[in-house]
Amino acid sequence: MHTPSAPHVRDGLAVLPLLQTLRELAAEPGLDQLVDVHHPERQSLELTSSPDLQVWLLTWPPGHRTGWHDHGASRGAYTLLLGSLTEYTWELGDPAAWRVGRGEARAYAGGHVHDVRNESDAPALSVHAYAPKLVSMTRYVPSGGRLQVTGVEQAGVQL
Repeated sequence: MHTPSAPHVRDGLAVLPLLQTLRELAAEPGLDQLVDVHHPERQSLELTSSPDLQVWLLTWPPGHRTGWHDHGASRGAYTLLLGSLTEYTWELGDPAAWRVGRGEARAYAGGHVHDVRNESDAPALSVHAYAPKLVSMTRYVPSGGRLQVTGVEQAGVQL
Protein backbone atom coordinates (compact mmCIF):
# COMPACT_ATOMS: atom_id res chain seq x y z
CA MET A 1 0.00 0.00 0.00
CA HIS A 2 1.19 3.52 -0.70
CA THR A 3 0.06 7.01 0.24
CA PRO A 4 -0.05 9.33 -2.80
CA SER A 5 0.52 13.06 -2.54
CA ALA A 6 -2.31 14.22 -4.80
CA PRO A 7 -4.86 16.91 -3.86
CA HIS A 8 -8.09 16.14 -2.01
CA VAL A 9 -10.20 16.99 -5.06
CA ARG A 10 -10.15 14.43 -7.86
CA ASP A 11 -11.17 14.98 -11.45
CA GLY A 12 -10.96 18.74 -11.30
CA LEU A 13 -13.73 21.14 -12.18
CA ALA A 14 -16.57 18.59 -12.42
CA VAL A 15 -16.65 18.15 -8.63
CA LEU A 16 -15.87 21.70 -7.44
CA PRO A 17 -19.52 22.92 -7.37
CA LEU A 18 -20.51 19.82 -5.42
CA LEU A 19 -17.69 20.37 -2.94
CA GLN A 20 -18.79 23.98 -2.39
CA THR A 21 -22.41 22.90 -1.83
CA LEU A 22 -21.26 20.24 0.62
CA ARG A 23 -19.17 22.70 2.63
CA GLU A 24 -22.11 25.10 2.88
CA LEU A 25 -24.45 22.34 4.08
CA ALA A 26 -21.88 21.00 6.55
CA ALA A 27 -21.57 24.46 8.11
CA GLU A 28 -25.19 24.31 9.31
CA PRO A 29 -25.23 24.34 13.13
CA GLY A 30 -26.59 21.36 15.05
CA LEU A 31 -25.91 18.58 12.53
CA ASP A 32 -24.06 16.63 15.22
CA GLN A 33 -27.26 16.63 17.31
CA LEU A 34 -29.32 14.79 14.67
CA VAL A 35 -27.67 11.39 15.25
CA ASP A 36 -26.01 9.53 18.12
CA VAL A 37 -22.32 9.49 17.18
CA HIS A 38 -21.59 7.05 20.02
CA HIS A 39 -24.10 4.42 18.86
CA PRO A 40 -22.27 1.11 18.20
CA GLU A 41 -23.90 0.66 14.79
CA ARG A 42 -23.49 2.95 11.78
CA GLN A 43 -26.32 5.45 11.40
CA SER A 44 -27.37 7.44 8.35
CA LEU A 45 -29.80 10.30 7.94
CA GLU A 46 -30.82 11.72 4.58
CA LEU A 47 -30.67 15.51 4.95
CA THR A 48 -31.99 16.48 1.52
CA SER A 49 -32.86 14.78 -1.73
CA SER A 50 -33.80 15.83 -5.24
CA PRO A 51 -33.06 14.33 -8.66
CA ASP A 52 -29.98 16.59 -8.86
CA LEU A 53 -28.58 16.33 -5.31
CA GLN A 54 -28.68 13.99 -2.33
CA VAL A 55 -27.03 14.69 1.03
CA TRP A 56 -26.49 12.23 3.89
CA LEU A 57 -25.23 12.57 7.47
CA LEU A 58 -23.29 9.41 8.43
CA THR A 59 -21.86 8.11 11.70
CA TRP A 60 -18.75 5.94 11.74
CA PRO A 61 -18.18 3.79 14.83
CA PRO A 62 -14.54 2.83 15.43
CA GLY A 63 -13.46 0.06 13.06
CA HIS A 64 -16.37 0.56 10.63
CA ARG A 65 -15.71 0.40 6.87
CA THR A 66 -17.81 0.57 3.71
CA GLY A 67 -16.05 -2.11 1.69
CA TRP A 68 -14.96 -1.48 -1.90
CA HIS A 69 -17.70 0.26 -3.89
CA ASP A 70 -18.51 3.04 -6.34
CA HIS A 71 -21.48 5.37 -6.61
CA GLY A 72 -22.41 4.65 -10.21
CA ALA A 73 -22.54 7.78 -12.35
CA SER A 74 -23.00 10.11 -9.35
CA ARG A 75 -20.23 12.53 -8.43
CA GLY A 76 -19.55 12.56 -4.71
CA ALA A 77 -17.99 14.60 -1.95
CA TYR A 78 -17.73 14.27 1.80
CA THR A 79 -16.41 16.28 4.71
CA LEU A 80 -15.71 15.37 8.32
CA LEU A 81 -17.54 17.10 11.15
CA LEU A 82 -15.94 14.92 13.83
CA GLY A 83 -13.04 12.47 13.91
CA SER A 84 -11.16 11.18 10.90
CA LEU A 85 -11.59 8.64 8.11
CA THR A 86 -9.18 6.92 5.78
CA GLU A 87 -10.24 6.54 2.16
CA TYR A 88 -8.60 3.79 0.16
CA THR A 89 -8.59 4.01 -3.63
CA TRP A 90 -7.36 1.41 -6.09
CA GLU A 91 -4.34 2.56 -8.06
CA LEU A 92 -2.25 0.28 -10.27
CA GLY A 93 -3.30 -2.89 -8.45
CA ASP A 94 -2.51 -1.48 -5.03
CA PRO A 95 -4.68 0.39 -2.51
CA ALA A 96 -3.66 4.00 -1.86
CA ALA A 97 -4.61 5.67 1.44
CA TRP A 98 -5.94 9.21 2.02
CA ARG A 99 -6.53 10.39 5.59
CA VAL A 100 -9.34 12.94 5.93
CA GLY A 101 -9.66 14.81 9.23
CA ARG A 102 -12.16 17.17 10.80
CA GLY A 103 -12.93 20.07 8.46
CA GLU A 104 -11.27 18.40 5.48
CA ALA A 105 -13.10 17.14 2.39
CA ARG A 106 -12.70 14.79 -0.56
CA ALA A 107 -14.54 14.92 -3.86
CA TYR A 108 -14.59 12.57 -6.83
CA ALA A 109 -16.18 11.97 -10.21
CA GLY A 110 -18.67 9.22 -11.04
CA GLY A 111 -17.25 5.72 -11.18
CA HIS A 112 -14.70 6.41 -8.43
CA VAL A 113 -14.03 3.16 -6.52
CA HIS A 114 -13.09 3.41 -2.84
CA ASP A 115 -13.30 1.86 0.62
CA VAL A 116 -13.83 4.37 3.43
CA ARG A 117 -12.82 3.34 6.94
CA ASN A 118 -12.75 4.66 10.47
CA GLU A 119 -9.43 3.25 11.59
CA SER A 120 -9.34 5.24 14.82
CA ASP A 121 -10.58 4.40 18.31
CA ALA A 122 -13.02 7.33 18.28
CA PRO A 123 -16.32 7.81 16.39
CA ALA A 124 -16.48 9.97 13.28
CA LEU A 125 -19.30 12.02 11.73
CA SER A 126 -19.41 13.03 8.08
CA VAL A 127 -21.67 14.70 5.53
CA HIS A 128 -21.80 13.15 2.02
CA ALA A 129 -23.27 14.72 -1.12
CA TYR A 130 -24.05 13.01 -4.43
CA ALA A 131 -24.99 14.61 -7.74
CA PRO A 132 -27.11 13.50 -9.39
CA LYS A 133 -29.00 11.57 -6.71
CA LEU A 134 -27.41 8.22 -5.85
CA VAL A 135 -29.30 5.43 -7.63
CA SER A 136 -26.78 2.57 -7.73
CA MET A 137 -23.62 1.30 -6.08
CA THR A 138 -21.36 -1.40 -7.46
CA ARG A 139 -19.59 -3.59 -4.87
CA TYR A 140 -16.11 -5.03 -5.40
CA VAL A 141 -13.64 -7.40 -3.76
CA PRO A 142 -9.85 -7.41 -4.29
CA SER A 143 -8.69 -10.51 -6.14
CA GLY A 144 -5.35 -11.16 -7.82
CA GLY A 145 -4.28 -7.51 -7.86
CA ARG A 146 -7.60 -6.36 -9.35
CA LEU A 147 -11.05 -5.42 -8.11
CA GLN A 148 -13.75 -7.92 -9.09
CA VAL A 149 -17.44 -6.90 -9.19
CA THR A 150 -19.52 -8.79 -6.62
CA GLY A 151 -22.85 -7.07 -7.20
CA VAL A 152 -24.80 -3.91 -7.93
CA GLU A 153 -27.18 -2.35 -5.42
CA GLN A 154 -30.10 -0.28 -6.71
CA ALA A 155 -31.68 2.48 -4.60
CA GLY A 156 -34.99 1.38 -3.12
CA VAL A 157 -34.35 -2.29 -3.80
CA GLN A 158 -33.82 -4.61 -0.81
CA LEU A 159 -31.22 -7.28 -1.55
